[in-house]
Parts: sequence; structure tokens; C-alpha cells
Amino acid sequence: MFIDNLAIELFSIAFFGILMLYMTIGIYYDYKKRGTKNVYDRITPGIVPLAILGIFIFIMALIGEITWPLPGSYNILFYDPYVMLGIITLGFVVSSAYKNKLSYIGILALFTGIMLFYYGYSGYKAGLTQSPLALFALYVSFGFAGILAYPVTLILDTLPGAKKNPSVMWSVALYLFWFFIFAGVVLAAFTGVMALPSHLSSPP
Repeated sequence: MFIDNLAIELFSIAFFGILMLYMTIGIYYDYKKRGTKNVYDRITPGIVPLAILGIFIFIMALIGEITWPLPGSYNILFYDPYVMLGIITLGFVVSSAYKNKLSYIGILALFTGIMLFYYGYSGYKAGLTQSPLALFALYVSFGFAGILAYPVTLILDTLPGAKKNPSVMWSVALYLFWFFIFAGVVLAAFTGVMALPSHLSSPP
């Protein structure tokens, strides 16, 4: 049975990326402009909206994995990575709330990023969707963002107690992370915008 939740799920991915951008850019700004090294000053206020979003993503992903609402193999292509996004989001929330090491979630994001490359390539090779290149770009963007999440979270773990200033590679890792997250946000939102009118015209 086809249940069309795809547009809102794509928008939720974009919302996740926007929150990540807002948090990490804020941390970087506080450090560069004010010398603030307590990263949780920026993370803590975002925990509640991120938790709500993570719960939504995880529930919708589980429903998708169980019920297969999309046509055919689209369910595998979309809901496998989507459930991992829910796990990573909720893991980040819990780790932040308890002030645990964020790099453990970063490791999970890294391997999920590698997984996204394979899923994106497989979807592109199979010619799924009417815009396989846009699909591939979406998965590659978030794939790189996932891989870069590990060094970013590693730096966030070490920054509060660091006696020396982080190396220039911190800035490079953050800039690349922001670039790929932003690209993923744009592609997810664009895909959702393009999908909504056609899906509204042919409801289940």
C-alpha cells in the first residue's frame, strides 16, 4: 500500500541539517569571537527541538522499514539510511544531554556516511527516481557530511579542556562539513518541493 509521507520526510532531513549548521556555526563563532570553549552553551538550547525531530525521524523510518509504503525498492534505498539518521540524531541528543563524548556518535555517523555512498551509487546505477543524478548528489553530500562528523565531534570533545588553540585543520574540517551539510539541505528541500505537487495530485 502506497502511503505518501516522502515529502515531509525529506523536509525533516533538511531541518536536521539546518539545526546542525546552526549549532556548529554558533560554536565556531563563540570560540573565534569570544574565546568560549564550552560547546554545550550552544548545543544545550538545541537539544529539545533536535530530540523532537529525531523522534519523528526514527518513528517514520521504523514505520517505513516495517510497512514498505513506497513503491518497490525505493523503500530500501530511502528508509535504510533514514533510520540511521534517526539513530544518530537521538544518539547525539542523549550524548549531549549527559555531556558524554560526542565522537562515539561521530564514529557512527562516519560509517553511515560510507554507507550512503554505496546506497547512492546503487540507486544511481539502477536509475531510480526521475532525477538519478540529484539523488546521487543528495546521498554523496550527506555521505561526506557523515564522514566529516567524526573529526568535528572529536574536536568538540577536546575543545573545552584544550590548553592550546585547535589547529587550522579544525577550521578546514568545519568548513567542509558546513559545505556538504548545506548542499544536502538544499538537495533534500529541493527534492521535497519537487515531489509534493505531483504526490498531491495522485494521493493514495
